Amino acid sequence: MSIFKRIFLNYISHKKVSIRNSLIASAALFSINTNGAFAASKNYVAVEPLTCDIVKSIALPSDEVTCLVDRKQDVHDLKISPKQARFLKKADKVFTLGTEMTPAMRNWVKRNSTVVLGVSAIDIDDHSDHDDHDDHGHSAKKHDDHDDHDDHGHSAKKHDDHDDHDHHDHGGVDPHVWHDPHNIIKMGKVVSKSLKKDVPEKKLRKAISNRFKTFDKTLEDLDKWIVKQVSTIPSSNRVIVSKHKAMDYYGDAFGFETISLLDFLGHSSSLRPQNISKVLNELKEENVKVIFKEQEPASKLVNNLSKQSSIPLSSNQIFVDGLMMEGNTITVAVHNTCTIVNELGGSCDETTGFDLASNWGSLNQ
Repeated sequence: MSIFKRIFLNYISHKKVSIRNSLIASAALFSINTNGAFAASKNYVAVEPLTCDIVKSIALPSDEVTCLVDRKQDVHDLKISPKQARFLKKADKVFTLGTEMTPAMRNWVKRNSTVVLGVSAIDIDDHSDHDDHDDHGHSAKKHDDHDDHDDHGHSAKKHDDHDDHDHHDHGGVDPHVWHDPHNIIKMGKVVSKSLKKDVPEKKLRKAISNRFKTFDKTLEDLDKWIVKQVSTIPSSNRVIVSKHKAMDYYGDAFGFETISLLDFLGHSSSLRPQNISKVLNELKEENVKVIFKEQEPASKLVNNLSKQSSIPLSSNQIFVDGLMMEGNTITVAVHNTCTIVNELGGSCDETTGFDLASNWGSLNQ
């Protein structure tokens, strides 16, 4: 377990009492007409761990949300078992990132009961009109779901040394949209609208909308926090080098150049000396300070390039494909940001990041 995760877990344990008290204080809001809420409770299945975390943060506490895939499992390689298929068939609704992230859902996304909230379901922020990050234009008020006018989550450790036949080929579409908090807000909006279609009572739709507002505000605060942390990195150091094409949304949102090693090297047929030389030249030209590993231990490809270029590997891995083994959606963003900021010469305020993760976690208690 990394030092970051140990600190985080210790911090969370001290926050439990305050979280429990806040939950008790807010119970009245979410238990309006308790009998009616339980009578209208739904059975939802969220396929990926990240999706499950998002759905649980917005759904009513009375609803049952089943996480289909364990955090230890790689959703890229998922083969749906008979038991999982039964869960999917019985669900009132199924939420998924879509086939770009989870190819095994190809036969399920066509069903009326399936809700896709991944890259194919949202308009991606291009950040072209706010490069300075001073106004992302995603206030909680703007994201209000208009209740009165309703239109009725895996472990990086699984990515072992498949350098020569890598399975992260998304057909040119990068599904890792959640590395930009504003894209998570858009994903949450899809979930919120879908959930409200399932409840006829206005007060229950309002309760869902209130949960979404907390969801929205936490992500807006996360975005501002990341901008502040990144501002401590010398501008010449803002280059993220990693194995896969997965951090582009993060780089676009927060002003990094991103370099995917496999974009240069391709797969086994392209691992020739001239391609290796091309990568080494690129790393030198871009004044790269560190290569970020995506797994523990680091892949052979990343290790070899680090040795040949004399560029060190990051002390901690970054998590690019979903949730860490502990924590939540915000925890991943805080961990990745602090890893990136500290490795590139900045200074990261972990305590404030932990507070944001705790606020998010209170939605799932």
